[in-house]
Amino acid sequence: MILGLSHIALGTDDIAGASARLERLGYGLRFDEPALENHPDKADFLDHYQPRHHIRALAAEGAMAIELLDHGALGTEQSAALIPVLRGPAPLADWTPVAAAELPLAPEAWPALERALDARPRAFHDPVLKLTFLWLDSTQAPGLHACVLPHDADAAPADLLAALRFRADPARGLWSLLTPLPALQARLIPLPRRPAPGWAVVPRLDQRGCACLALMARGTGAALPPAALPPALATALRGSSRSFSLTVAHKPCRITMALPGQGPFVELVEPQT
Repeated sequence: MILGLSHIALGTDDIAGASARLERLGYGLRFDEPALENHPDKADFLDHYQPRHHIRALAAEGAMAIELLDHGALGTEQSAALIPVLRGPAPLADWTPVAAAELPLAPEAWPALERALDARPRAFHDPVLKLTFLWLDSTQAPGLHACVLPHDADAAPADLLAALRFRADPARGLWSLLTPLPALQARLIPLPRRPAPGWAVVPRLDQRGCACLALMARGTGAALPPAALPPALATALRGSSRSFSLTVAHKPCRITMALPGQGPFVELVEPQT
């Protein structure tokens, strides 16, 4: 059972710099693991595997949680699995504007995106985060407001999102996670994609940008998926998958990672008691 959002992963090769940058968007430290075991079962999901990696979890009130990942190397392309939608009072001075045509979104995606967000976002590149993202000027809580989920025009991810307990607002095309807790909320906007230079369609955990959606879960079991997962979720996550135990922030967890046919890695985090 999916309980809510754990985090959106963000690849980096400068965790200190990325943390300082996200602090300016309201984020504070949840926990830091400078030398966390990098389970060997994840090696197939990485271009550069090393036995230890650095993770830092950040949270901001009214925003989606972020986990910074430093695997010791960072790809040259940004993951097209998820495109962050950040918001705040004003863009930062060193952000570079990016033309809409440079993003991996089909032309017809932009009117749908504006409808989902009730505003037309602008695109920027952050030199510290090494990230291209969408931005909303807003007086509401700053931080990560949503993520665009690019997909093939003939393969919308509705079944996967439904299995992950997201529910759609048909009028807006915005999918929200079913949870009563604001801190565990997540919002996704599925939109048709197109190829774009500098963007990687196949996600890797050590790419720039956001290649992984991590969710708090219960009942994933100790066996490898799909047998350990609820039938609807196992069907949706037919791609490559791994399951292993890991202690994170002094808490034993069961981690299940799956790569569906398209979109980001899906990571299920289940604390073990």
